[in-house]
Amino acid sequence: MTPPKPVLNIGLFTDDFYPESGGVSRSIQLQLQQLSAAGHRVTLFAPEKELTPPTEAAWEGLPYWRAPGSPSYLCSLQVGRRLARRIASDHPLDVVHSQNERGSIFLAAQVADELGVPHVHTFHSNYVGTHRSTPIASGLNSLTYLDWSGRWLRRTARATGGQWTFPSDPEAGVDSPFARRDWRSLARLASAVDAFTSPAGFLVDSIVDASAGTLAGRGHVVASGVPDAFVHVERKRPRGEVTRFLSCGRLCPEKRVDALVDAFGRLGRDDAELHIVGTGPTEGALRQKAARIRHGKVRFLGHFDNAGLIAQEIADADVFVLASYRFDTQGMVLAEAAAAGTPILYCDDRLSVGVGPDNALLTGPEPGELAAGMLALMDAPERLEAMSAASRERGRVLTPAAMRDNYLAVYRQAIAAR
Repeated sequence: MTPPKPVLNIGLFTDDFYPESGGVSRSIQLQLQQLSAAGHRVTLFAPEKELTPPTEAAWEGLPYWRAPGSPSYLCSLQVGRRLARRIASDHPLDVVHSQNERGSIFLAAQVADELGVPHVHTFHSNYVGTHRSTPIASGLNSLTYLDWSGRWLRRTARATGGQWTFPSDPEAGVDSPFARRDWRSLARLASAVDAFTSPAGFLVDSIVDASAGTLAGRGHVVASGVPDAFVHVERKRPRGEVTRFLSCGRLCPEKRVDALVDAFGRLGRDDAELHIVGTGPTEGALRQKAARIRHGKVRFLGHFDNAGLIAQEIADADVFVLASYRFDTQGMVLAEAAAAGTPILYCDDRLSVGVGPDNALLTGPEPGELAAGMLALMDAPERLEAMSAASRERGRVLTPAAMRDNYLAVYRQAIAAR
């Protein structure tokens, strides 16, 4: 008889406001719930502002830095040896897991060093993809913080050894003149932790490539699971003469919702409507653009805090559209749309979780190409029915339990290596 595996004390560190609606926060929330339900002792460390304490696990709100008026995604946990020692004294953790490349990765490294336990990190963000939408800011980040952060982290973690170089794969440099430099910087960061994960296979592969293969044993692909709200939701809106397209996510340049609105305007169809869930800095410009569309309706639904409401909106759509290109890692909304049984239209060929030729249509990234895909699905109701059933099938394998077990395997491997 196989003996039961030991209960783990796990510390999850994030710079994001918890549980602010977004792919990373939803992933952390699901991870916390699943690990706790399996009997492990989980403690969440998050910025004290706007923290909604989880009921399933222990938690601690921590001091943070945030420039006045800056967006919430620039929030950073404060870092310091005194704070790390106090956390290590109060929380006997077996492994720490950081989820952002801001203060949380440094604080987690300090806590891991104080406790002598492994440090696991998840790369949720594709920094190379930001150069397409915000080239100046992203270029400065490549030359400053991203370049320096790995050096600082290695010093913080007292890391030795490791290798980082420009990746050998020619595809790694196609997105930006800074792309190969960014992958080298991420490899340096990854060399300072005991194990790293990402929901995107291409991101893990590029980091390993930029380490000349030396990080192959530390990198793991762990797809984010889908909450039960999306798996169990049922469509309420009757299918009819109007085709509803849906976009869900932060309204910012990198998500390219402007390209989707342009594509919708090119349809010239009164039997189409576009629902947009989310808020963000580009909302005003998007509303102005949408107001000029003469055929069809565009509705801005705002920010949804409740996963059940988001799931219902996705289930009631005829087609879920993701217009971001070479930016997302997993594209959490694609997995959620698949679980809800909604056909998908997308344009990023690197995305693979929740999509395939049976349930999703892959187009080019230009508005005209997106519009052509939208028209093709509008005029093929039988195809939409088949895609809907295929989405359900794909969504069933993206279970929270699979995500939990994959993370536990990474934790135990890192502990054993220590």
